[in-house]
Amino acid sequence: MKQAVAPKKPLPILWDWIESEIDPDVIVLTEARIPKEGLPEGWNAIWTPGGIGPRRTWGTIIAARNLNLRPAEFERNSTKDSNYKSPQPGSVHTVDILVGTEVWATVVGAYGFMLDSKNGWDALLGIANECIDLIDSGNDRVILGGDFNLWPSDVLPIVENNMGLVDLMGRIEGLPELVGGVGGSRIWTHKNGNSPNAARQELDFIFVSEELADEVVSVGGGIDDFPDAWDMSDHAPVVVEIN
Repeated sequence: MKQAVAPKKPLPILWDWIESEIDPDVIVLTEARIPKEGLPEGWNAIWTPGGIGPRRTWGTIIAARNLNLRPAEFERNSTKDSNYKSPQPGSVHTVDILVGTEVWATVVGAYGFMLDSKNGWDALLGIANECIDLIDSGNDRVILGGDFNLWPSDVLPIVENNMGLVDLMGRIEGLPELVGGVGGSRIWTHKNGNSPNAARQELDFIFVSEELADEVVSVGGGIDDFPDAWDMSDHAPVVVEIN
């Protein structure tokens, strides 16, 4: 939602665009805020009030329409590893999606919070630990989505090989080669600045467990699918429809 650096649009306009252009049942928002007047009608969400911290009053929000959400409960760091790293508070939320009273799937909404570097490596271990603990709890219906601040060539081997989650964009057959793509980028999901010549790259992903991958109907996103996204943010959405 581009609340970290020079917001371009008031929050109500951003939420209206989400409703009209993305039209999601469930959405992971990063660098995001809830409007001062509260969530738009029909929405519910889980987030950390005040965001990541005093200088970063934005954070990750998982929001839904016509569905209930609840924080997922599972054991973290079951091995009591002293080197275990948790995600930065406010940057990652793990949420059950309820259909009626049943948990349909669990979403890990992740932001690659850049603390000491200029990319998302600082945050990746905490995100990975959260996902591995969730999967180890026996949950086989897991969705991991968000802005990782890392390229596909960095993220995909770690997530796919160590967590067993499926990169949905990689399942698209016949995806045209992206001219000038960096780090294995396949679609443009991020523009680094407001200049017409600003660098573009793919930093935003949706991964799912194998069981959910079999239920996927369509995958898309990036600036080609959302051509006015740069008017709203420095990121373009990634979307998946699951039956």
